Amino acid sequence: IGIPGSGVSKYVMAGKTVSQVTEMPESQQTLTDSSVEFDGQQTVMKFTKIMDEPDEVPIVVGDNMFLWAYGSSPTLGYHAGRASFALNLSSGSSDALQAPNMSAWLAHGIMAFLAWGVLVPLAVESSLFRSLLPPGGLWFKLHRFLNSFAFALTVAAFAVAMAYTDWEAHFAGSHQRMGLAMFVLATLQVAAGVFRPHAPEDGETKTPVRRGFEVGHRVLGVALLACGFWQMYRGIQLYAARSLASSQGVEIAYWVWIGLMSALIVFGIAYSRGHKSAPAAEESPVETEEDA
Repeated sequence: IGIPGSGVSKYVMAGKTVSQVTEMPESQQTLTDSSVEFDGQQTVMKFTKIMDEPDEVPIVVGDNMFLWAYGSSPTLGYHAGRASFALNLSSGSSDALQAPNMSAWLAHGIMAFLAWGVLVPLAVESSLFRSLLPPGGLWFKLHRFLNSFAFALTVAAFAVAMAYTDWEAHFAGSHQRMGLAMFVLATLQVAAGVFRPHAPEDGETKTPVRRGFEVGHRVLGVALLACGFWQMYRGIQLYAARSLASSQGVEIAYWVWIGLMSALIVFGIAYSRGHKSAPAAEESPVETEEDA
C-alpha cells in the first residue's frame, strides 16, 4: 500500500476495516526502489518485490491474479475504486477482469438516474410551469405522482446498494455516505409532503406553519436535487472504474441532460415569478379531500 508522504509498505490485510489492515514487521519490509507521488492529477506508485517470500502469496512466472485499488484521500481508508487482472509473466499477456455484480450496479444506476435525473426535475418543473397546465390541480397531481415514483425508485436503488455492498464497507466512501443522507432526507421530504399543513381557502391567509412548510419543502428539494446531480456523476465514475471502461462519453451525455434540466428549472423560476397564479390554485378543496 502506498500513501503519499509515508511511502510504500507491505501490510497484513486481516479484514476490510482500517483497524484490520496493519503494517508488516520491519523484517518483512523487503520492497526496494519504492516511491509514491501525487503530481496534482494522478498518484503514481512504484516498487520492486521479491517474487517468492515466506508466508506470502507467491508471484510465479506463469499466470498470476493481481488486484488493484485506490482511495479517495492521502490517508489509509476503504478504497474508492478497485478491479482485478490476470497477468502471465512468461508471455506478458494480460487480461482485465470485471468486478462482480455489474448487472446489479447497472440497475442501481439506472434507477437512480430515472429518479433524480428525470422524475424529480420534471416534478419541480410541473410546479414552476403550473400556469401553462389546465386548471383544476393537474400540476399538483403530476408533482405528487412524479415525486412518489422517484421515491419508490430511490428506495429500490438504496436496497440494491445495501444488498450488494460488503457489510464492512457500508457507508465507507463519500458516494455511500451521500446515498444514505439522501435516502433519509428524501424520506423526510416525502413524509412532510404527505402530512403538510393545508393550503388556505379563498380569502384566507397562510398560517406561519404553512409558510414554514413551503420554505422548508423548497429548500430541502433544491438541496436534494443538487446532491442527486453530484451523486449520479460519482456513480458513473465508480461504475466505469469497476467495469474497466471509459466513462467520458456517458459523462458528456449526462451533463448535457442535467444542463437541460437545470436550464428549464432556472427558466421556470423566472417564469413563475412573473406569472403567479391565485393562491386557491395551489391546492383546491377537492385535492385536499382526496389527499385526506
